[in-house]
Amino acid sequence: MLFDLKTGKRRRVIQVVFGFLAFIFFISFVGFGIGSDVSGGIFDAIGVGGGDSTSSTSSQYQQQIDDAEAKVTDDPKNEKALSELAYFRYLSGVQQLDIDESTGVATLSEEARSEWNLALDSWEELLALKPRRLDPQAAGVIVCAYVPVLPQCQVQAPEDAVDFGGAIETQRLIVKEDPSSQNLTSLAYFLLADGEIDEGREVADEAIAKSSGSNSKNLSKQFDKLVKQATQIQQAQKKAQQAGDQGAASGDSQLQNPFGGLGTDTDATGLAPAAP
Repeated sequence: MLFDLKTGKRRRVIQVVFGFLAFIFFISFVGFGIGSDVSGGIFDAIGVGGGDSTSSTSSQYQQQIDDAEAKVTDDPKNEKALSELAYFRYLSGVQQLDIDESTGVATLSEEARSEWNLALDSWEELLALKPRRLDPQAAGVIVCAYVPVLPQCQVQAPEDAVDFGGAIETQRLIVKEDPSSQNLTSLAYFLLADGEIDEGREVADEAIAKSSGSNSKNLSKQFDKLVKQATQIQQAQKKAQQAGDQGAASGDSQLQNPFGGLGTDTDATGLAPAAP
């Protein structure tokens, strides 16, 4: 498989290409309990069960979208309207996911992805205004538009639909409002997955310090494994990037999956999955 290192709609779409995306599928989500305190499951947000099939309708939230858009047109700095527009665009996208009725598995459709991109456009306009606080409900679910593959989001999505950088920016504000251990854990995880290992380790230490007893010990062990694997992947990715730069100089602008040839008992990253 080829991976283009230079394209992507969002500002910082999955900077390290294949490695960290594959990485997130093999880390113990249960051990980390990744997910903001303020967010529920993606289907909880619209009041349906995770295994239920919802009708694909773009009109269910159209009135709320139209109302919010009108307010933003009148006042582009209307923070509440921008938040509402992002939130209802997100919910509209949820309604347009492809859901396998036999398994309940949701897959990111082009229609859902388009709606979520519009939601993120509005959300980033809001963040550019430097709001003092965010609507916790909107902030909690918008993270799923940035990283659909999180457990609470319950969506299968391609690697180019993941933007840890955007998730980090939102999660920082969630933490500012509520610096709980779980919210800090999510932020640390996003930072590590985005290759920000030093800062990720610092935030992880904060999360560990705010937890207690066996939770603290378990979290510490999990983060030790996570930091180790993130460091290994980053080192491999740097070597692959160097090889890609050399390839680009000879007219090849894409890289082969840089992780497939490493190790023996490995997953798609070329590294052994972290133990739960």
